[in-house]
Amino acid sequence: MSITDATTSLTTAWTEQATVGFTSGVLSTISDCVTEVEAFLKRGTLSGTTAPTVTQVKNWVRRAKLKLASVKSYTFARKYATATMTAGTWRYALPADFNGMLGFLKDTTNNRPIPMVDASYFDMKYPDPDEESNADILVATIKNMELWVMPPPADADVLMMEYHRSGAETSADDMTWLPEEDRFLCCDYAKWQSFYSLHMFEEGNLFRQQWYDGLREDRVADGRRKWRSMRYQMLNVFQEYNARNNQP
Repeated sequence: MSITDATTSLTTAWTEQATVGFTSGVLSTISDCVTEVEAFLKRGTLSGTTAPTVTQVKNWVRRAKLKLASVKSYTFARKYATATMTAGTWRYALPADFNGMLGFLKDTTNNRPIPMVDASYFDMKYPDPDEESNADILVATIKNMELWVMPPPADADVLMMEYHRSGAETSADDMTWLPEEDRFLCCDYAKWQSFYSLHMFEEGNLFRQQWYDGLREDRVADGRRKWRSMRYQMLNVFQEYNARNNQP
């Protein structure tokens, strides 16, 4: 028995929808963050041959973005993207910066929400997806970094997805989706790594502590914002019926 590795990867073209950004401020790009780090290192302009290199500093800032996105419940971390389905195809790749949390999925062509179901339920209901006839999509599930839909679409339906970003931006230099306070925090992380790379551990530890202090304060503030915005109540059957009255 042998297993043949796939020679091609599963790809889907997701088109990112416009979202609101924060004020540009003084750290709107990765390059601005490099300048901020340079000011503390006092080693002149960083380049491809300096220690640390400009590429290293940029990567440390990007890594800080990834860390922030993984530990914080940003309400503004949501992104919206659309993709055009292919008739008869039921497997699609998720957006490259998908962070494991899906807000909603909607068939904009037929103007209907698509319920998300557990993967085990999906497999039980559709043991052999290839046997299903093409029709309007009724349900979907997520397996690893793939979106599976059933039945397979009959036409080139357009899906819209709301999801949480990972911090790995479509444009790697984008910082405007973060509040500027968090951009400065990303610079603190890069300063810490920069001083460590120079074996200046005492200076690096100062920014290491600054990073963790800022992260802790951010999470406390984030928790307050989250709970203040979650003043929800359960819907009774009449409210739910009224809310869904305009849906098919």
